[in-house]
Amino acid sequence: MDFFRGEMNMLMIIKPLNNNIILAKSEDTNEELILFGTGLGFRKKKGDLIDPSLAQKVFHPKESIQTSKLLENISPEVLTITEKIVSLGEEHLKSKLNHSILISLADHLQFALERDEDLIKNNPLQWEIPYLYYSEHQIGKMALEIIKEDLGITLPGMEASFIALHFVNAQTDSNSMEDTLQITTLIKNIIHIIQRLFEIELDKTTITYSRFITHLRYFITRQKMHQQTDSQMDEQFMEIIQERYMKSYACALIIKEMILKEFQWQLTKDEITYLVIHFERLIKENKNKL
Repeated sequence: MDFFRGEMNMLMIIKPLNNNIILAKSEDTNEELILFGTGLGFRKKKGDLIDPSLAQKVFHPKESIQTSKLLENISPEVLTITEKIVSLGEEHLKSKLNHSILISLADHLQFALERDEDLIKNNPLQWEIPYLYYSEHQIGKMALEIIKEDLGITLPGMEASFIALHFVNAQTDSNSMEDTLQITTLIKNIIHIIQRLFEIELDKTTITYSRFITHLRYFITRQKMHQQTDSQMDEQFMEIIQERYMKSYACALIIKEMILKEFQWQLTKDEITYLVIHFERLIKENKNKL
């Protein structure tokens, strides 16, 4: 997992967080970075210069965020575990994640480890997340095992869903958890429409389902950012799809109307056709398992 963005000059240490973690900044851009490496902070002090190539990992949180302020309430132990979980997540998802996850997830875990279990508020989507985001929820479950093994603390099982949402959020350009929750709610409603119309229970553990959820996430993100797909489908091809898969096309139109009513987003013919193709793959796979 490589977090370097090209060549970097020497960094000035803001604060060694422990022997293995350093908060530093670029003297050129004043950007704050978090460096991880065995023994990296040993006998280091504020104002020392350090070569970033000595670090095993370098995280670049959002430039608009003052990392040093956010880290004031996060212990080095939690930061270390968070880095371990993020590395595991990237390996599991085979995807680079937005660097903001280090701080956002560490802040969440710090709060989760300190709060009274009786004060935990239920997320209304927590029961949906294992099915909507199967891979990310698996990472959440593995994260709980890491926390138990490294800190000796057992967090409630529902925390796996909260952790999963951080990994969902880190796979998009948006850093807003509010946006991620909105997208999750909309995906849940779309899945509900599909299952009711076709009278099936989709297998949430399959690659086909995972690809469909990924498509929906990027599709909704494009709608929120008022972006359209780059590709232009052939009109005749779209007509063939509509005529051949009439029930899936009807399902796509129901979803189109639901989205228009709730968000005032207009779906293009291309986007509707993509949905139909995904629906057919899901239905075909479901029938093959019966």
